[in-house]
This record gives sequence, structure tokens and C-alpha cells, in this order.
Amino acid sequence: MKYQALIDGILEGVGGKANVISATHCFTRLRLQFKDYEIVDDDKVKAVKGVVGLNKQGKEYQIIIGTEVGNLYPEFIQATNLKAQAQLDVKESEADEKLFDKLVGIIVGTFVPLIGLIAAGGTIKGLLSVLVQIKLLTNDSSTYIVLYAAANAIFYFFPIFIGFTAGKKFGATPYLSALVGSVLVYPTLLTAASEKVAGNFFGLPLTFLDYANTVLPAIFAAWLVSVLERFFRKQLPHVLQMVFVPFFTILVAVPIVLLVVGPLVTIFSGWLSTGLEWIFNFSPILTGIIFGGLWSVIILFGLAWGVVPILINYTIQYGYDPIYGMLAPAALGMAGAVFAVALKSKNAEIKSLGISTGVTALLGVTEPAMYGIAIPSKKTFVFASMGTAISGAIAGLMGVKIFAPGLSGVFNVFAYFGGENLGQNVFWGIATLVIAFISAFILTYLFSGWNDKEFESKIAGK
Repeated sequence: MKYQALIDGILEGVGGKANVISATHCFTRLRLQFKDYEIVDDDKVKAVKGVVGLNKQGKEYQIIIGTEVGNLYPEFIQATNLKAQAQLDVKESEADEKLFDKLVGIIVGTFVPLIGLIAAGGTIKGLLSVLVQIKLLTNDSSTYIVLYAAANAIFYFFPIFIGFTAGKKFGATPYLSALVGSVLVYPTLLTAASEKVAGNFFGLPLTFLDYANTVLPAIFAAWLVSVLERFFRKQLPHVLQMVFVPFFTILVAVPIVLLVVGPLVTIFSGWLSTGLEWIFNFSPILTGIIFGGLWSVIILFGLAWGVVPILINYTIQYGYDPIYGMLAPAALGMAGAVFAVALKSKNAEIKSLGISTGVTALLGVTEPAMYGIAIPSKKTFVFASMGTAISGAIAGLMGVKIFAPGLSGVFNVFAYFGGENLGQNVFWGIATLVIAFISAFILTYLFSGWNDKEFESKIAGK
């Protein structure tokens, strides 16, 4: 059997197959109950190669295996002579999980299958940025256009990919949730968004937005699909389900997503832009602390576009942007945090992930670092944001200005050249990038309490 060594190790740790009275599984966990819990050796179970963590809820002993547990389970049943049971709905069995942990678990479970694609796309984008900066490629060359399309596809079509993986996470048919996600990036709707067309749906006001590169709208859509799909399966006879479950689900889900998400994003973005201008007029230092520290969160929630018009307006009005200098160090803060993880970790795969995503963050592409390491570990995300808050405060204090919009990561160095106080602006601009990197690195390295097993458990268990 393929999983014989893993099963033998587990059974030895739990006191033998005679001690196991029931075995079920969810998406990532083998869930056992025993005759005698006193003879179960947690350390032995944890030490088995292939086990990434343990969790106990009441009398249920949960061994975190990862997504391979579905393949292991039949062999485990065969080895123990137990009766196979249906796969558990993890949402019901973990109902007492904290709300924040549930939200993080949803994000992690959604992005774990995509980490490789995100990291690959981010690395190619970073490489293209370097080639453009050293004049080996231009933005309008055919080579650049083709490679950028290959690199950016995962990010641009996030709603489709996320619709699929989040659909699996919520128990929906993933192809159906991916289809609803694809509506968010349908060309006609994106054109209407870019042209700021005022829409309505049977008389209800409809806000057209550009959902490309966004995350949360597709997650909400996948959740809604899972709810509607279960409802319609209960209501319709089996002979009609193949066609009419997706028919009614699409018919109900798409308008709800567009009617709810669009206005909410617009409202929150309006509050964000108003708050940004008010705080900036009150205190640039406070702006740097608050918006610098929250910039990665703002990006995560897809609200960054609400800030962009303000930044563009400043650039048009004054010839420079006095705000983005406080936000620009966010990529360096994220890079510093994941590089610290790479240095702390003893796991070769985590080290590799930390280094590769750290490099892409340095080059201005933070998604691989954010979704691959920072969000799952939580503290890494917090310390990356704190590093950006510190550097943002300094940028606000020293009045750092951006003269070349559109750059990111280390390439922001070129954006600081301009204006009357050229030397001061360049010095403090570069200093904020360095400070963000170093402070996030130190905070993460010293205070994250990094634990490889715990991280692996979160990745597999969510």
C-alpha cells in the first residue's frame, strides 16, 4: 500500500489498531476516536513522517495530513478493519473555531493550491521589471507583451481561479463557482467599469467595477454559490438537477454578487479616500503610520483603487505625489518579513518559498509573499505591516515625494528623483525603503516565534 509506512507510524503512536474505534476524515484531517486515550502518544504521532500537526476537539483526535488524507483513508480503513464513513463537512465539526481564524483559514485554503502559480507569475513579472529597467526590453515590445500576459494571467483572472479553489473550500461545485467568478472579469462588464457606465438591473442601481486582481468578491461569490447550490439540490428532483441547479444558481448568484459587492466596495473606497485626505491634511506622519501600516490590508480587500484617484490628482495638480511615498515601502516590508521567515525556518521548502517570494516582493510583486507566507502565519503579516508603518511615518515626517508614478518595490528608487530638494528627497525615499525592510525583518525574526510545524499545520489544516 502507498501509505503503509505513514499508517503504521500513526497506529504505533495511538496504541495500535485495536485502540481505534472509529475513523473519519475531512479535507485534510484523519479524525479518530479511541478506547483508551491514555495510551496515545502525541509526540510519537507528531514525529511520523507525513503528519504535519495534531488537533483535539472533545474526544475526536484529529491528525493533520493534508489533502492526501482522502487517498490515505481507504488504506487506513483496510489496515484497521473499521467501517468507512462519509467525508465530514469540516465547517460543522469546527464550528467553535474563532471567527478571525475561520477567515484566515478560508483565505489560506483558497490560496494554498495557487501558491506555485502566484509565485511563478510574480517571479516572471519581477524579471520583466528588471529587463525593462536595464533597457533590454520595452513595455510595448511584443516579447514583453507576451511574457507579461503569461505572468499576469494568474493575477488578472484571480476571480476565476479563486472561484474554483474557494468553491472547493466551501463545498460548492468548483466549476460552477469558477464560472460565477469569471463573470467578474467578463470583458463587457470591465469595459462598462472603465467607461463609468451607470447601470441598473431590473431597476435596481448596478455599480460596474473592475474586479480583475481582486480576491474577496470571488470568495463571497463562491460562498454564495455553495449556499444556493445546496438549497436548489434539496428543492429539485434528481432528474432535473444536472441542468437546473446551475441554471438557478447562476441566475440568482450573479445579480446578488454584482448588486451587493459593487456598492459595498464603492462605499468603503469612498470612506477610505475621504479618510486618507482628511488624515493627510491633519498630519502626514499619522497618515504614514495608519495608511502605511494598513496598505497591504487595503490591497487584500481590493480597496486600493479608491486611493488611486487621489494619488493621480495630486500628480496632475502638483507634478508629484506626496502620499504614495508613505505607501511605497510596503513591498519592502513584506520582503523583509518573509526573508526573516526563510532565515528562521529549518524546513527546506519553507526556506525556498521565503526566498523566492521575498525576491519577487523586492521587485514589487507582493502577492506570492502575502498569500504564501504572511497571511497564513498572521504574525508575519502584522510585522510586515508594522515595518511599513514605521517607514511611512518617516516618509510623512520628511515629506518624501514621488515624481514617477507606477513604479513599485526597489524600483521606487527612480521615483524619488525630482523637485527642488533632490538630494534630500532621494536620500529619505531610499531610507524609507531600507527601514521598512530592516524593521520588518527584525520584528519577524525576533518576535514571530516562528514554528515550522505550526505553519505546516495551518497550511494543511485549513
